Amino acid sequence: MKPVREKYEKRLFRIFAQAGYTPTQLLTISPEKMVEVPGVTVPNIRTILFLQRRIAGESSAIRRALLIEEYLRMAEKEGVFRGS
Repeated sequence: MKPVREKYEKRLFRIFAQAGYTPTQLLTISPEKMVEVPGVTVPNIRTILFLQRRIAGESSAIRRALLIEEYLRMAEKEGVFRGS
């Protein structure tokens, strides 16, 4: 992963963690709720919507589970959601 992308994702996870959201809740949060999160920007919202569509659009349940697992691992690696 590129360093700039890592920095962006770490910030995104941190913003939502500070607002009390877990990684799995990011997959179901509505745009209406996202705009209420302090510090969230339009690019943050677009990124979350992209992830939601990517997972929802996956026809294979196994592939969908693998994508979710990948995002959870990434959030854990960033240290933002430990223990959640």
